[in-house]
Amino acid sequence: METHRPVMMPEDEVTFRLAQLLLLLDAVARQDAKGASLERIGYYDFLSANPFLVVDSDGREGKLLRLAGFDPQVLSYASSSQRFTSRRERIQHDLALLVAYGCCEVHNRNGAFAYSISNRGRELGARFTATYAASFTTAASIVVRHLRKLSDRALREQTARWLRPGGEGGPGAALLSVLGPGPQAPDMPWEG
Repeated sequence: METHRPVMMPEDEVTFRLAQLLLLLDAVARQDAKGASLERIGYYDFLSANPFLVVDSDGREGKLLRLAGFDPQVLSYASSSQRFTSRRERIQHDLALLVAYGCCEVHNRNGAFAYSISNRGRELGARFTATYAASFTTAASIVVRHLRKLSDRALREQTARWLRPGGEGGPGAALLSVLGPGPQAPDMPWEG
């Protein structure tokens, strides 16, 4: 038995990220044919992979996400802000690859770039048969529907609240529900 095998995360594989991004772009196209900005796609991408940051786990959409295989108590929600930053940095590279492969198109939308799935990208995405593809498509549809109504500023502010570890409904809530609140610091100032 090998004990020192490296752990491979799907998000570290370019092919996985490109496939996931195609599914997201298709979900965006179903709700906004004009596409979305790089910034919005970054938010949509991360939050679609972590939909319980957006969706109430006890509501109707939460039940759909559970049926699709998502779990609101996954411990990775506790490190969401760090993962958001690194994942967002890769979006521009991944979109450039999709454009180069002819799976994504770039348009001028009100003086800014907007990205949308091309016919070739839609055809390729329709061939994905993995269970995760169906699960991610469900999550992306729900998340994009929620977030597309927000202005860019409101999207940034709301995401910052969702990613705050200690905030109500923040990613730390799932961790606290599993591990408990932990030791409390005394209410005295630090002496120095």
